[in-house]
Amino acid sequence: MALEEHPGSWTYDPEAEAAYVCLRGPIPPGGVARTVTVDGPMVNLDLDESGRVIGIEILAAWPGAS
Repeated sequence: MALEEHPGSWTYDPEAEAAYVCLRGPIPPGGVARTVTVDGPMVNLDLDESGRVIGIEILAAWPGAS
């Protein structure tokens, strides 16, 4: 299996205790067609119109954050 590189990015909001990973670059307004919750309220997957995962939200405190 060959690994592919894609222009992804991630952010962390300490107030919301949430990290967000954009898998293929910035997501334009209206680019998320559907959000699927997995692992209870801890992980949300944002999907495009074709059902591909384009973003991942992780709801958890950052290690070492106070």
